[in-house]
Amino acid sequence: MIRIFVAALIGLLLFTGCIALKQDVDVAKAECVAENVAKRKVLEEALRADLAAITERLRKIEDKLNIDKTAQENKMNLSFSTLDDLKNTIRDINSRIDSIDVGSNKAAAELAPTVKRLTEQYDAMAKELALLRAGVEEQKPVDHVTIDKNGTVRLPDAPEKAFAELQKMSTDAAIAPQVRDGWTRYIAKFPGRHDCEAVFYTGETFSAEKAWNSAIEQYRRIDTEYKGCVKHEISYLRIAAALISLGKKDYAKKVVLGMRDIFPTTEYPKMTAELEKKLGLPPREKNKDKQDKKK
Repeated sequence: MIRIFVAALIGLLLFTGCIALKQDVDVAKAECVAENVAKRKVLEEALRADLAAITERLRKIEDKLNIDKTAQENKMNLSFSTLDDLKNTIRDINSRIDSIDVGSNKAAAELAPTVKRLTEQYDAMAKELALLRAGVEEQKPVDHVTIDKNGTVRLPDAPEKAFAELQKMSTDAAIAPQVRDGWTRYIAKFPGRHDCEAVFYTGETFSAEKAWNSAIEQYRRIDTEYKGCVKHEISYLRIAAALISLGKKDYAKKVVLGMRDIFPTTEYPKMTAELEKKLGLPPREKNKDKQDKKK
């Protein structure tokens, strides 16, 4: 009987001890969960504060980037430093998100779209700054006609110097497209100075590439838009030569014969004689020019 009582007493003590142990475990678990929740809240609050600061910084950046284009250099200098700060902040946020434990993955997932948006805004700003930098570089004066690595042509501020250098470059087929762009820029930068010659030398760039139809189109513009300019007669000679290269000698003959009425006194006797000989035309009357002068 005593043994039974002792056994029952021991069983009761063990049962009571298990209940107490389970309560201790539950309390410890609850404390751990509460501590993890508190840590996650702290991290989330810190991230929200950082995002709020970034949003405000972006608003200020956008306000400053809306300054008139005449203030490009100031805007670029301002944006460079701001952009670096933004880049460092985004890097810090990414680092913090990576440091959140598995229990905080949900919070990180919620923040990821915001970070993605900020990163995209950063990339867009970087592209805009690159364009601004290119614009500022293009505005810097040059001493000679310059073709940069992107194929952009820049002209010196001296119109005659720019004209002479472009003229020399117009027969180089390797840079013909860039030189054509140079002539377009020349007309825009120095309007009314050498417009006729610019069209003629644009035709020369096409001739250098043996793009005869495009060359003829430019030479013909002189007759329709700049009749009587210094390149008027030679533009006809260039048209005739281009037609010969295209195998259209009959048309070339008509051009050369028509020139005898338009330009009775040629300024290019050697070139004209060579074309007439190549086309099998009789030479001009020797005394025709003198007779025309007397009349």
